[in-house]
Amino acid sequence: MQPASVIITVTVAASPGRVWHALVTPAEVAQWDGARPRQVPDGYPTPGQHARWAIRLGAWPVTLHDRIRAVEPPSRLASTITIGVIHVDEEYRLAADGSGTRLMLVDRVSSPVPGAAWLAARWVRRTAAAGLARLAELCEADGPAPGASLDGP
Repeated sequence: MQPASVIITVTVAASPGRVWHALVTPAEVAQWDGARPRQVPDGYPTPGQHARWAIRLGAWPVTLHDRIRAVEPPSRLASTITIGVIHVDEEYRLAADGSGTRLMLVDRVSSPVPGAAWLAARWVRRTAAAGLARLAELCEADGPAPGASLDGP
């Protein structure tokens, strides 16, 4: 089971606090990622939580299982995502970059099914790049989130 890596970096013309808010607020995740909250616990995200999101793989509705590993506002969010036999160790890293935020997504995609990780990594790269572009648009369109500081959540 050889993992495949996906690394995507974008610069967002918004504060790290605003970008963090978009990453951790279920209603905003639905806007930029397309995943709809199915069972997201109160206080999300907190290490150890298991959230469930509804997504579509083509014509098929599926459940994405999101198990939170680390939360360090507003600089790091890590989780393990499972969709069927595909496992993704996902980490978002945020850093102030001038007047904006450098957002890096690091995913390690694996599967016990031969060749599935490679195929899933292609899908992850395509969907993640599109999602992060939408996240940047969302954050840049409305400035800081209500209650978000320039430096934190």
